[in-house]
Amino acid sequence: MTLVNRSAEPLVEILLATYNGGQYLSEQLDSLFAQTYKNWKLLVHDDGSVDDTLEIVRRYASREPGKITLVDDRYRAGGAKNNFAHLMSLATADYVSFCDQDDIWLPNKLECSIAALTESEARWGKDVPIAVFTDAKVVDAELEPVAPSLWQHQATSPGLAKSFRRLSIRNCVTGCTMMINRAALDNALPIPDVAVMHDWWIALTILKCQGVLRPIGRSTVLYRQHSSNAVGAQNHGFRRFMGKAARPIQMYREVVGGYLMAKQVGAYDNPGEYVLQKTKEIGRSMISSTSHE
Repeated sequence: MTLVNRSAEPLVEILLATYNGGQYLSEQLDSLFAQTYKNWKLLVHDDGSVDDTLEIVRRYASREPGKITLVDDRYRAGGAKNNFAHLMSLATADYVSFCDQDDIWLPNKLECSIAALTESEARWGKDVPIAVFTDAKVVDAELEPVAPSLWQHQATSPGLAKSFRRLSIRNCVTGCTMMINRAALDNALPIPDVAVMHDWWIALTILKCQGVLRPIGRSTVLYRQHSSNAVGAQNHGFRRFMGKAARPIQMYREVVGGYLMAKQVGAYDNPGEYVLQKTKEIGRSMISSTSHE
């Protein structure tokens, strides 16, 4: 991978969707300012926090004038997906990254991602929707290691990104590790209500139009698992499946929600076929998870 020429570093716009994130937000913001790649700006939209989230954002913004923009509007997203979609609609840069409020970025995250993305654009063209994404290290609330690989922990594989239909069954592109170009951002908007999450929808729309999803086989994020977001990093193998089997309504909603998104994006029209492929993917995940336990 060729490193970016520092005399011509393109601007990266980082989108940060916040909601009652004060407990860990300062650590995340510190990790942004510790990036080796310096040509970035942060766009923040808060979804009605009642803790000290806004105070923290404003404090950091005052330290670095022009580096952080806090969107001051009355829009209430009601969740992370719509909050990020709102930020996407406001983004102006040619390259965009997505930032969760409770993680920590490793110092070379932006440098690694922008190098891979601009390299891919040089090959495929700037008009082609492109995203790069990486693995992550799973840590607990105190940053103690939980798993060295989020992909392995969730019994998934970046290889899913090679298949439009398989990716519509199971996502492997984690938003906090992803960077996209302007073509990918424009192509993904507007994000419909049936989309399960913004990152999954973006990845699917890229593949739908023969764009490029490029995995980078390294971790660039400490993915923090705590009481408020533990679902995001749960093991997706046998134990998780059995837990959901004991909650059939939750499983039903997940399957139906996934099918509606897959139908909207054009991956599946037949719900029976979708359920069959979903069952097969669950089986593969269970086998993979068991082999790593």
